Amino acid sequence: MEEREGILQHTVSASREPGSRRWDRSIAHPARHLATGIGPRPPGSKGENRAAQYVLRELEKLGFHAEAHDFRTPLTTAWAKVLDRLLVIAGALLFPVNGHLSYALLAGGFLAFLLERYGRSPFFWIAPSGRSTNVLIRIPPSREPETRVVLMAHLDSHRIAFYYRPGLISLYRPFRAADTAAHGLLFILFTLAYGGRLLGMDSSKLGFLWHAGLAMTSLPFLSMLALFTKALSRRASPGGNHNGSGVALLLELARNYSRHRPHGAELWFAFTGASEANGRGARVLLRRHRRELRGAYFLVLEGVGRGFPACVVKEGPFPGFHADRRLLRLARRIIDSYAHYSGGLTSNRLYPGEAFHLLSRGHRAMTVTGREETSVPRFWRWERDDQANVDPRNLRLALDFVRALVDAVDHGGLRRGRFAAREPGKGPDR
Repeated sequence: MEEREGILQHTVSASREPGSRRWDRSIAHPARHLATGIGPRPPGSKGENRAAQYVLRELEKLGFHAEAHDFRTPLTTAWAKVLDRLLVIAGALLFPVNGHLSYALLAGGFLAFLLERYGRSPFFWIAPSGRSTNVLIRIPPSREPETRVVLMAHLDSHRIAFYYRPGLISLYRPFRAADTAAHGLLFILFTLAYGGRLLGMDSSKLGFLWHAGLAMTSLPFLSMLALFTKALSRRASPGGNHNGSGVALLLELARNYSRHRPHGAELWFAFTGASEANGRGARVLLRRHRRELRGAYFLVLEGVGRGFPACVVKEGPFPGFHADRRLLRLARRIIDSYAHYSGGLTSNRLYPGEAFHLLSRGHRAMTVTGREETSVPRFWRWERDDQANVDPRNLRLALDFVRALVDAVDHGGLRRGRFAAREPGKGPDR
């Protein structure tokens, strides 16, 4: 931030010091309230429900009639991930005893592992469940709507695990990649061993394959232990940047459009619950409004409180899902027009965000996030992701960037493939 200090001065209206009174009145105030006033908000918790009630009150103060939709959600997905790996390990151990059962368990565990990677594990519901809430408002345009845009930010924060510690987080992505590779190699190895057993392969060769497989199960075993500690953990992050910042930005956008209706786009503002629980809130929103949201465009706001605003081009593990090309084209033009306001384009291989769940189900979506110098966001999913981890200057830049993007969509940018450039923060002419 320091190298661009002069550029930011005219966009900043509040001190960056969290203790100052000006900070309290700034755009970042809702993020501070969520992180400090309410605190940790894991899926289905009392904290998450209080966050939904807070957003409802704020929207009602702005004159909106907000809809609140309750739904059941798993409290954590860690138990399902533990079971995936347990099936694989049990299958490997049982191979000398019962080859048929061994291969069935290992193949089932590998399939569940792949489904879990893409947010569709059949075991997600084995965990205890609770109640979560989606909060939704709709703002019609001043004329016949040409398109529908859904702006989303999740209310919940993430559970803390020891491997999210700042000193260990750099190993998180390499270990996930190694765990995935180990699962794939185990499946290939035991497929060969099972086929060889059916065809009468020599017992010494089968023994070699089995011992090699046992050695390879060390990574899934370590992964299972780490996930087990997370499943038992009762601590959660305060969620200042992830995702109090996204909620704060969405509330500020709602404040803007409470005074100035959009021109040609119907805007939906969705504050979703249970994002950590396999994107449960986003999926409930899609199911409840299936017909209305057919053909809609989704902008997901997450982690915009630190770093310059950036658009996510690809979401999820290899090969991943590409962001909607029309939204991305508009984003590129805004980035080219206001390069000093933006962190450019990035990718998210770290975790399955809400846009990942939308894209994997065939919807048009793109994430706007904050891009920092490090590959992992500062204090990501950790207890120090509090109000001090949200910089009002970064949040203000993200607001300008998203408003420019929504303005482009509102004035037919998706239809025409072009838009009239406007100075960020000034909004459309009315």
